[in-house]
Amino acid sequence: MNIRSSNKVKIEGGMSSMTDLVFLLLIFFIVLSTMVTTGHDVDVPTSKNGISQKKSNVKVFVTKDNEYFIGSNSKTPVKMEELETSIMAELKNDSVIELMGDKFSNWEHSVKVIDIAKRNKLAIVIKTKSN
Repeated sequence: MNIRSSNKVKIEGGMSSMTDLVFLLLIFFIVLSTMVTTGHDVDVPTSKNGISQKKSNVKVFVTKDNEYFIGSNSKTPVKMEELETSIMAELKNDSVIELMGDKFSNWEHSVKVIDIAKRNKLAIVIKTKSN
């Protein structure tokens, strides 16, 4: 007597729930990546001319509160007295100082960075937004 069941259970995983999960993760990371900011909150002025640089840049930020930051990842402001030594420590052989001064900062603070570049015979680029 051979008793076999005609109903067989198929063991297969549904892929539709997995693709839903992948799309949700994709949307999550896209939204999260737009919220992440690098550098400092500096609102640079606009300009009609723009030139790209091929040399390595040392970024100097002047915020609207007239604080100096050197590099995109620095969290502590640099004091005005230590600004020149900090810039010179970051420079390499063919570096260019990239000045990003907030349009609401006092212009004299950006001029101090320009003076440091001129004193040390360094190239300087003033970053602006394009129209």
